[in-house]
Amino acid sequence: MLCLALKRLVHDESGQGLTEYVLLLSFAIGISVAVARSLRVAFDRGILVFGGELEKDLKTGRTQLGAWKN
Repeated sequence: MLCLALKRLVHDESGQGLTEYVLLLSFAIGISVAVARSLRVAFDRGILVFGGELEKDLKTGRTQLGAWKN
């Protein structure tokens, strides 16, 4: 009896589609998080470089104080 129930459980594929969708979704979310983190790091680095250049330009007088205003 137990052996027959175990065989049925092993061959039951009713949740396979849902499991595959969950795995694909979790993989896509993982890739999206990794890409978002790398973009954030690149953006932060770019902002720091821009701020450093602006500060250097303003301190050395290479540009006028009003040059960076909108």
